[in-house]
Amino acid sequence: MSKLKRSYLKSVLVIAIFLIMLTGCGSTQSEPEGELSLLNEQGEEVTLTNKERATVLFHFTEVG
Repeated sequence: MSKLKRSYLKSVLVIAIFLIMLTGCGSTQSEPEGELSLLNEQGEEVTLTNKERATVLFHFTEVG
C-alpha cells in the first residue's frame, strides 16, 4: 500500500508542477504595453512598432 501512495503522490506533484509552469508561461499581460523605440545612426528615434514603414534591426555582439 505504501508503494501505491508514493506513486499517487509523485503523479500529483508532477501534475501540479506542470500546471504551475503553464500558468507562468501562458500570461499575455507580462509584455509592456508601451512602444519599443531605438536610436538610429543619425540619433533619431525609430519605433519598431510602426506598421507603415519596415524596420530592419541588426544586433551585434562582441566575440572573443
